[in-house]
Amino acid sequence: MGPQQDRVSGLVDDTSDEVVEPSQDERAAWERVRRSAQGMRHHEAKTAWEAARKAAEDGSRTDRDALTAQAEADEWERITEALFDHAGAYDSADDPFVQGELEGRAHHAPPPPVRR
Repeated sequence: MGPQQDRVSGLVDDTSDEVVEPSQDERAAWERVRRSAQGMRHHEAKTAWEAARKAAEDGSRTDRDALTAQAEADEWERITEALFDHAGAYDSADDPFVQGELEGRAHHAPPPPVRR
């Protein structure tokens, strides 16, 4: 996801360029997309992305639903772009972005409580 996409999705605050943590709703949307994308090839992911884009453009949603729909569309776009020059099917276990995200969360997790 580029800086512009980060701003659109709310990951970057336009006023300070400070990184903002994604909401639980956004994370859940990304997980749903990744589960749905499992095993898809580029053309299948592209079809899903096009449908998600249309859903995100629906102006009748609440702010929360609109944010979730945009997060889903953004994740479909990222996966579609990742599969563009990839001959195989999508697998989140092989997705460098997903693996980096998991690694980052592991390093930023609070340490376990010390028992005495």
